[in-house]
Amino acid sequence: MNIWKQVSAGGASFASHFILSPKELIRLPFLKKISFTLRTLEKAAVLLEIPEYIYESKMAGQTFEKRMQEAVQNGEIPGAVLVAGDREGKFRYEKAFGYHSLKDPSNPDPMKLDATMWLASCTKLPTTIAALQCVERGLLNLDEDVTDILPELKGLKILSGFEEDGNGNDTPVLVDNLKAITLRHLLTHSSGLSYDFFSPVLARYRKWQKQTPDLNIKQDLKEAFFFPLLFAPGEAWEYGVGIDWAGWMVERVTNMSLEAYQQQHIWGPLGVKSFSFFPRVKPDIMTKMTDMSDREGGVTMFGTAADPNGKIVHREGKEIWNSGAEQCAGGAGGYGAPLDYQKVLQSILADDGILLKTETVKEMFKPQLTDAAQATLMEILKLPEMNQALGGLPLGTKVDWGLGGMMTMEDAGSRRKGTMLWGGYPNLMWFIDRVGGMSGIYGSQLSPPGDQKTIELFLKWVEELYKKDIEPKL
Repeated sequence: MNIWKQVSAGGASFASHFILSPKELIRLPFLKKISFTLRTLEKAAVLLEIPEYIYESKMAGQTFEKRMQEAVQNGEIPGAVLVAGDREGKFRYEKAFGYHSLKDPSNPDPMKLDATMWLASCTKLPTTIAALQCVERGLLNLDEDVTDILPELKGLKILSGFEEDGNGNDTPVLVDNLKAITLRHLLTHSSGLSYDFFSPVLARYRKWQKQTPDLNIKQDLKEAFFFPLLFAPGEAWEYGVGIDWAGWMVERVTNMSLEAYQQQHIWGPLGVKSFSFFPRVKPDIMTKMTDMSDREGGVTMFGTAADPNGKIVHREGKEIWNSGAEQCAGGAGGYGAPLDYQKVLQSILADDGILLKTETVKEMFKPQLTDAAQATLMEILKLPEMNQALGGLPLGTKVDWGLGGMMTMEDAGSRRKGTMLWGGYPNLMWFIDRVGGMSGIYGSQLSPPGDQKTIELFLKWVEELYKKDIEPKL
C-alpha cells in the first residue's frame, strides 16, 4: 500500500507528498476513535480502493511544496527532483519541481520525475561501492600500497611551495614522499591528491606548466588528473581525484571498464538503466537530460555564487563537464536520474545485502581520517564559502569522512550523528542517516556549486522529511 501515486482533488492534479501506512493512519487525530484493527483497516483499504492518506507537510503556515513552487516562480531556482525514503520502504517522497530547461524562457519545459542529470561528484559513492566490492572479493585491500596497481603514482613528490626568481617566475619546490598511498587514502581524500580547480597551489602549478585548470577535460583523464601530492598521505585532507584513481584500480583488477563493472554489479542488481559515463551514446539518457542553468553575478574566490540573488539563466556554450569523454571518471563523470540514484542510498540505508555485506556497510560509516586529516577538514569548513560548497551544514558541525562521503560526528538538525552526506557540482545533495532511518537526494543542474538558495530549500525539505514518525534504529 505504500507506493507513489498521483491523486486528483478539485480538478487539479497533485503529486503525492508523504505517504503514510495504515498503521500510521490510525494515529491521526480524526481517526483515533475508529476501532478497526490494523488488519481490518488494510483489508478495507484494498476492498474499497481507499487511497493512502497523503500528509501535506506544513512549514511556517504554508506547504513545503508551495515554497518550492514559489522559488521556481520567483526565479530563485530553475527546477529540481527530490526523492527520499525510510529504511523499511514504508515512506517515500518523490516530486519534480520547476523546469527541465530554460532555453526558451517564455515556454520552459517542465521538470519530470525521471529526468537525468550530470551527477558530478555524486558519482563518487557508486565508485566507492565498486572498490569496496573488490575488497570483499579479495581483489583490492584498503591498506596496501596502491602503486602495484597504479604504477603511475609511484614516486610522486610533494609540492611544498614555490620559489620566485624576482622576475615573477615561479619554480615549484618538490620534496620526496616517504609514505605509501593506500586505497583508504584515495577513498577519503587524504592521499595528498587534489583537484587543480579546487586547489590554488595546484592552479599555480598548472600555470607553471602553461596549462589552465578546466573541468571540461578533453585529454587523457589520467594525464589531466596527474599532479604532485600536496601533503604526505594521511597527514591532511584535500578534496580531490583519489576516487577517480580508485575507479581505475577497479578497472585493472576486474579487466572491465568501470561502466561495465557498475552496470553488472551496482545498477543492474538495482534495476537501474539510467546511469552511464557515456550519455551521448545512450539516447534514453540524453533525451531526458536536464539542461544546465547558471546564476549570474560572477563567483567568489571559492567558486560559489558572488550574488546569491543573481538571475537564473540557461547555460549557453561549453559544457561544465565533457559529456563526450572516452574514459570513465569515477569521481565526477556519471550521468543518471536522481530517482534511480535513490536506489543506491536506499540499499545502503536498508543494509539489504544487494550491494555490500553488512560488515562492509558498518566500515563505511566509521570515521576514517587521522586526527591531523580531520583537523584539516574542520579548518577548511570554518570558511563560510567552503562550508557552503561542501555540504552546507551548520557552521562548526563536527565532521569526519567515511568510505563514501562526509560524516557528521554530532546531530545536525534532524539528521543524526553518523549521517553520511555529499553531493555534486551543480547543486545535487544526498544523505544517508542510518540512525534516523532516512535517506534522500535533491537533484538539480545549477551552477555554480554551493548555491545558497538551493541549500536553504534542501535543508527545509530534510527537516520536513523527519516530521514523519520514524523510530531511530542503531
